[in-house]
Amino acid sequence: MQTDSPIRWVRKNVFKATQDALAEIGGVSRPRVSRYENGEGDPPFDFLRRLRSEAHRRGVEFSGDWFFEVPNTAAPVHVRAREDVQ
Repeated sequence: MQTDSPIRWVRKNVFKATQDALAEIGGVSRPRVSRYENGEGDPPFDFLRRLRSEAHRRGVEFSGDWFFEVPNTAAPVHVRAREDVQ
């Protein structure tokens, strides 16, 4: 059984996106996203910054900790309503 990498977890649970879509958000190629997910290199800071910016744009609470350890799946990702964003 394959365990999720932090990047894969963010892609599936925060963005609910394909590798292609996450690559577009992060400004990299789809094969590069695949390599990040498979532990074949670390994503650059700019990639992580773009993901954070897009999450904020979508009104999704975002934690940089997600890139170091896959969160407990019992704790759902909270999507704020537009009214909550100031």
